[in-house]
Amino acid sequence: MTLRKSLILFIILLLGLFLLRYVNDTIQKKPNENGVSTEAELHVTSKDLVASFLSNEELANATYVEKTLEVEGIVKEVTFLNNRYTVLLQGSGEYMCIMCDMKEDQVAQVQTLSKGDSVVLKGICKGFLMDAVLLNCVLVKKTDE
Repeated sequence: MTLRKSLILFIILLLGLFLLRYVNDTIQKKPNENGVSTEAELHVTSKDLVASFLSNEELANATYVEKTLEVEGIVKEVTFLNNRYTVLLQGSGEYMCIMCDMKEDQVAQVQTLSKGDSVVLKGICKGFLMDAVLLNCVLVKKTDE
């Protein structure tokens, strides 16, 4: 009987360890207060991101969609519509761009941006329609040129 109790105790402890590991992994991937993972999964330029979707959308979807990206590019336009700021980054053509829907707590940072600024934005890639779309974006860096 003691062997059976020892085996049951061992199994319970093993299940407890697996549960702790799962909870720890879940917490580590939890978005921070900005809504995006603390660390970007991929770094890419705005032109390369748009070019990837245009050349092979299926591969680009597998590579970028639902991942936290840091995108470096040139501000094409800053818009305010429906109480949301959107920063458009220049893409690989005149009409192609990346639409970066900014987090609500980024108002002060977005208001410092103007056309032609070189920036790094971090957000969650949602895919490609007419443009690449990133949501919950935050300004990581603004480079004055």
